[in-house]
Amino acid sequence: MVPNVCVNLLGTVSVAYSGRDVDMGPPRQKALFAVLAARAGRAVSREDIVDAVWGAHPPRTVASSISTYVARLRRELEPERPLRSRSELLVGDTSGYRLQINPDRVDALLFESRLRTARHLCDSSRLLDAVRELEAALALWTGTAFGGVPGPFAFAERSRLDELRLGALEQHAELLLQLGRHEQVAAELSGLVHRYPLRERLRYLLMVSYARIGRRADALAEFRDLRSVLIAELGIEPAGDLQQLHEHILRGDHMPPPTPAATAGNEPSLVVPAQLSRDVPGFVGRVQELAELHALVDAAERVGQTAVVVINGSPGVGKSALATRFAHESAAQFPDGQIVLDLTGFRDPAWPMSSFDALYHLISALRPGIDVPPHQQGRIGLYRSLVAGRRLLIVLDDACNAPQVRPLLPGTPGCLVLVTSRSVLDGLTARDGARRLTLDLLSEDDAVALLREVAGNRFTVPECPLVRKLANACGRLPLALRLAADRIAGGAGLDITVKEFLEGDQILDSLEAQGDPSSSVRTVFNWSYRALPEEPAALFRALGRASSPVLTAGEIADLTRRSPCELYQHLRALIAVHLLECRRQGGFELQPLLFAYAQDLAAQEATG
Repeated sequence: MVPNVCVNLLGTVSVAYSGRDVDMGPPRQKALFAVLAARAGRAVSREDIVDAVWGAHPPRTVASSISTYVARLRRELEPERPLRSRSELLVGDTSGYRLQINPDRVDALLFESRLRTARHLCDSSRLLDAVRELEAALALWTGTAFGGVPGPFAFAERSRLDELRLGALEQHAELLLQLGRHEQVAAELSGLVHRYPLRERLRYLLMVSYARIGRRADALAEFRDLRSVLIAELGIEPAGDLQQLHEHILRGDHMPPPTPAATAGNEPSLVVPAQLSRDVPGFVGRVQELAELHALVDAAERVGQTAVVVINGSPGVGKSALATRFAHESAAQFPDGQIVLDLTGFRDPAWPMSSFDALYHLISALRPGIDVPPHQQGRIGLYRSLVAGRRLLIVLDDACNAPQVRPLLPGTPGCLVLVTSRSVLDGLTARDGARRLTLDLLSEDDAVALLREVAGNRFTVPECPLVRKLANACGRLPLALRLAADRIAGGAGLDITVKEFLEGDQILDSLEAQGDPSSSVRTVFNWSYRALPEEPAALFRALGRASSPVLTAGEIADLTRRSPCELYQHLRALIAVHLLECRRQGGFELQPLLFAYAQDLAAQEATG
């Protein structure tokens, strides 16, 4: 690690190297550097850099721009480095780029480290030391975080860090009250509450400080002002702890010391939701994916963030099953409850659940019977107040796009949000720091294991080749495998089922769930297809006229009589919802059952 570098992100982004201010260049070059600095010592992939700096619609020249910006930064950071020699500071390899500096040389990372130290000191009842640590952390701020930096990553980090700063200010004031420094709290918070008029915790602490130094009239005036603002902006009354404090002050009671339990959103009347569905029976495989999910959550925990993970993949691949299994494994880490909400993003493409309605369900899950504000911003504010300071696991199933999900994300750290979707939801990864986990088809061994598990181990060892044939006929798609295994368990027999699946020309008809059409393979494919715009839908039907599920761009162009350039956006639309996959070897591929589905659509179109 290079020791003599100092990076400022808690204000206008700047860097000093060996005491010399470095010219950071144009805004996007500065944004790229800020992304690397915020991940000091860790590799950042080129894909993540694109998402962070340019978002969902980067220019075609983005790869060239990254190379240019990195080269310029290296020249500015190490002007005496010999030409073509390896940089010791900004390192690039196949995994991406890495800024080789210690995290404590980046003010934003040092800020979060000091906050963690302050929490440990509080837990050890070393209040004065905790106050000093918080003051050192807050002194690192020189302005708006990531100042002068554009891009989704800077936008998300700016909001997250500002929320941490406000939380640190509140904790600092609370500790000062416990140490008897009431006048200092009143002086520090009197201006702050008017910069953040909806911040109930700040008002609570200011009211306590006023009451303790004999300024009851000022304390009561703060309550009246807060109540007026909350009703006007959110349509809600102040939280119960504030109302109780107001009554104490009116009666002239002795002020009890503020405790974390008094924080807005942590009242005892909040329920502990336990909405997880039962664990998926016969769940097999996904060992690597589960390990990756645990690693993502642990990494977010270490830096005090809310973990947001998008699990995406093709219809029927087992996204919800994986989320449910992981949620059960992790539930103990989130003692304040688990909430599950089906956003119906693809089940009814014409009417996915709006974020406005989703907020109603989330608020009601946390505090049943509460009057929910009639406006979107009011609901967002109340929801984030209810979530603040709690450790919740929130599963948002079947999301259709990032704008549907974004208002449902907690504003403070400590929660885990699992989002499942057939779409890649790249807006969440770019703007909101979500991590993406894409589910592939099961391996052949895991597909065989799933067939055996669901069919009740009705197979014998000599039948193994037949079982493997059946697994591949089902495209190693978990939903199809379960339906096939259920037919065998119901008495159809392995030989008959394999013959039907391999020799029949209507395999999708064999993958129907009797009495439950919503669980049939054709139905779940239909949900994705119906959500497509007209042009991508026509392209998908055209793919059904191909002789093979593996195609080159030229072959697709021949099928549609349009150039690859004209088809680019429509191909991207199919890839984004996993109806088509890019092959590592080049070209494109339809999963076997999706190819059969596209062939059905093409045949229907041909017959009118």
